Amino acid sequence: MALTVDEKEKWVEVLNRTGAHREAGKKEKVVPEDYRRYQELVVREEIAVEVPAVGVPVTCYVTTAKEKADHCPVHVNMHGGGFVFMQDEDDDLYCARVAAEIHGIVVDIDYASSLDHPYPAAFEQCYEVVRWVFAHCEEWGADMGKVSIGGHSAGGCLAAAISLKAARTKEFVLCLQVLDYAAIDNYAALLDGGAERSKAFSMLYADGDEELLKVPLVSPAYATVEMMADQPRTLIVNAAGCPFCGVNEEYGMRLTTAGTEVKMKRFLNSRHGFTVRLVDEWKEAQELIIREILEAGR
Repeated sequence: MALTVDEKEKWVEVLNRTGAHREAGKKEKVVPEDYRRYQELVVREEIAVEVPAVGVPVTCYVTTAKEKADHCPVHVNMHGGGFVFMQDEDDDLYCARVAAEIHGIVVDIDYASSLDHPYPAAFEQCYEVVRWVFAHCEEWGADMGKVSIGGHSAGGCLAAAISLKAARTKEFVLCLQVLDYAAIDNYAALLDGGAERSKAFSMLYADGDEELLKVPLVSPAYATVEMMADQPRTLIVNAAGCPFCGVNEEYGMRLTTAGTEVKMKRFLNSRHGFTVRLVDEWKEAQELIIREILEAGR
């Protein structure tokens, strides 16, 4: 049963009441000038992609390196924000750096907020965009064998879910998935000890359906052994101070058991959100992601 108006308002109130750290972090953040200059090395285009499965088009930002290589890699990025918040300047800067460093293209998906369109809208939008990317590789002068996906927090959940579905449909083959402090178990927040803010994100994404949060495409941690077969090479970026650290490392070990090549890195002095929000060991994390994107495409 879908959330009532009152129930939705209750969860939104929780997010508003518990979001002071998010707003404070934005105000205190200082963007290094050399990082901001990556925007001068790329061209950015806004494109709308139709999504017949849910009837809700999705906006994408296609960032292309001015020094794009022939047969270049393409990376599809999915931002974080608990499935509620939209992409922002932090994502623009991150995508500019990745595109410039890989001499290729980054497609950033500004998927629908669960406040307006709960599951499966964001998932179907992201899956459709990846299909669309493969269809445009030849036109872009890109290599279909070098298409990777990645996501941060909620975006990491979407990336893992896309990889699970693609292994079943065989509609495309990814060279790499990057799971950056991914929210791959959205049911866990409902258990005893779960954070109120995390519970709000989960309930809004599932539109109040607690059992839906155990479905693998909503919480990839619930994927069966059979579903985890034929997964792409995987990079798991973790922060020791992130509540998702343990479940992500467990997911990585399950992937290796299923035969997937997995690289995991736990950043010991970092917290959730560090890679894109430019805190803690963000430089090292971004460098690792860029190296893996380039390596996976060889």
